[in-house]
Amino acid sequence: MFQFIDYLFPRLSAFLSPCVIILILLILQIVFFHDIKKTVLYIVFSMYLVALFRLTGLPDSLHMHFHPRLQLIPIKGMKEDAFNAILNVCLFIPFGFFLPALWRKFFSFKTTVLAAFAMTCFIEFTQLFCSRLTDVNDIITNTLGAVIGFFFFWVFTKMFPTLFQNKFKRRECLLIFTITFTIVFYLDPVIYNFLKDLQSLPT
Repeated sequence: MFQFIDYLFPRLSAFLSPCVIILILLILQIVFFHDIKKTVLYIVFSMYLVALFRLTGLPDSLHMHFHPRLQLIPIKGMKEDAFNAILNVCLFIPFGFFLPALWRKFFSFKTTVLAAFAMTCFIEFTQLFCSRLTDVNDIITNTLGAVIGFFFFWVFTKMFPTLFQNKFKRRECLLIFTITFTIVFYLDPVIYNFLKDLQSLPT
């Protein structure tokens, strides 16, 4: 039991960082947004981004080291690792759905796909600094996932034409990305190390 607690305690940062993001967005709701529906949607999208950054192995500010591992041949090994390819597709389906659902700028298929492509390229670039494999296949499958997500959005707009008639501001899109990335990149390791040090204090 105590071994389980020793293992779990420093990993509470996985829950504390999202709580910080939620708190920041609730403050922005009071000060700037003044739209609880918008804030709730932003919270959901932020939690998705937290999961996305963590699952794709975003490096943190305390443990970055340049150690590139590259796979730059398209489709190579994808058949042998089909399960991982499917997971990468699924991982970006919400991305392709959320962007046009939240911001009118992304009602364009081209804009959404370009944003997804840029996002996955950014993630693969950061993996140069955490010893993970930077794989062109991930870019292909992630972008495909966003295409599928946009298709789901298009179907929903046909079924419920008034559901996504939002007027959320474009600059808020960048704000959500910035807040989430900053918390995961900077605060996650700080909280983790703080809890670990606190755990090691003599009782």
